Amino acid sequence: MEDKELSPQESLDLIQQMIGKARKRYTDNSFYFLLWGWITIVASLFHYITATYTSFEYPYAGWSLTIVGAILSMVKGNKDGRTAKVHNYTDKMYGWLWLSLGVAMFTIIFNGEFLNWNTVPFILLLAGVGTSVSGAMMNFPPLRIGAIVFWLLALAAFRVDPNQQMLLMAAGVAFGYLVPGYIMKSNAKKNGI
Repeated sequence: MEDKELSPQESLDLIQQMIGKARKRYTDNSFYFLLWGWITIVASLFHYITATYTSFEYPYAGWSLTIVGAILSMVKGNKDGRTAKVHNYTDKMYGWLWLSLGVAMFTIIFNGEFLNWNTVPFILLLAGVGTSVSGAMMNFPPLRIGAIVFWLLALAAFRVDPNQQMLLMAAGVAFGYLVPGYIMKSNAKKNGI
């Protein structure tokens, strides 16, 4: 096979094609943002409502939905991994980013008693990191804006009691995961992905 010398325009077209293909892989990551956004909103609101307005002893029970989310994420990730034609370094970095953040969040929550259950500010900070880096990797401004919302709400969360933090968590994922997730999904449909 002979290497062909590309003209400057052909080189530019090839680069743009490669960028377009890379973006397409990430364009519809909406599944994960929507899944985790809805799980977190439901669990946060369940926690807040049951802790504030009922005598239910286990307001944190709604967080068991995260087990379902983890299973669905693994199944979808494995399926997507098997059907992907090309696996590149960026794909691996994206996966490791969110896996690492998930482990960090679990560690914080698992040790919540040592923080007087004041875990939400830390979770919001980490969600902001993941959302910011994902937004940079995808060149997707709604995720970067969502990260700023997460960080601002983390600042506020340090100043309210753990029960009220659940409302801030719900607001954070609404603006940090759901809004960008639905924009991603809409863009994917528009672009036929």
